[in-house]
Amino acid sequence: MTPSAGRPRDPAIDTAVLTATLGVLRENGYPRLALETVAARAGTTKASIRRRWPVRQDLVIDALASVLTVPTAPDNGCTRCDLTQSVRLLSETLRDRLPGGLVLAPLIADCAHDPALRRRLVEVLVEPSRNAATVAVRRAVDRGDLRPDTDPALLVDLLASTVYQRALFGGAPEEWASPGPMVDLLLRGVAVDFAHLVRVGQQPAGARHHHAP
Repeated sequence: MTPSAGRPRDPAIDTAVLTATLGVLRENGYPRLALETVAARAGTTKASIRRRWPVRQDLVIDALASVLTVPTAPDNGCTRCDLTQSVRLLSETLRDRLPGGLVLAPLIADCAHDPALRRRLVEVLVEPSRNAATVAVRRAVDRGDLRPDTDPALLVDLLASTVYQRALFGGAPEEWASPGPMVDLLLRGVAVDFAHLVRVGQQPAGARHHHAP
């Protein structure tokens, strides 16, 4: 968020503006986001919003960030479970927490021309879940479930790319609800013993942490 000069900011106005922005995004999408509408709903003025957020992309990024939480890296003692949970958490974030419709794709396009905006969009909306999933992959490598030469960041990008494709271009409801087949498809290529991972996933949670092939 770009800080403004002058008198101290009123956090209540900031919260009202972010809440109003989310409401307008849900109803009208990003291309039709009007600051006048946001200001009216927030009980403030367009000039006041401009003082706080001179760039409207920053306002939208802050509004989206206000409904996100920093995810904890899954740690079920089960590689298939951890990766499936990582994909499901990202899917739920994009599908349930962020406004649907014409928001994410046009926002990404609108930030693409500006390196600073693009970097901030990635840091706020992408990196938290990506980092949590990367930790889960590193744990899987350390357990010996994945080959030692597995690139955690690349594996996470492979998983996340499908989620973002569905978020940007649409996907059937059953595709959002079933990340398991995608995880299994990748694990068959990187797992030391895929059949063993299937057996571990079928064990009670308390029996998983010290398994051996």
